[in-house]
Amino acid sequence: MQKLIINIPDNKMAFFMDLAKNLGFTIEKSAQKNVLTEKQIDLVNQARMQLKENPAGYLDWDEARKTLKVE
Repeated sequence: MQKLIINIPDNKMAFFMDLAKNLGFTIEKSAQKNVLTEKQIDLVNQARMQLKENPAGYLDWDEARKTLKVE
């Protein structure tokens, strides 16, 4: 069996679900809305706020990359 991911406009969803059911397709309703958990989203937002409040406390990526040691 193969899987296919499609984007369906909200106003066509009922029609599509009925069509797929009549054609005998199996439909998984496991569409992911957020890749991150609520806790992870909160942590990202906290880090963003810290960066906005104190931008001098963080290094630019190009500068930070120079300090990394890769073996």
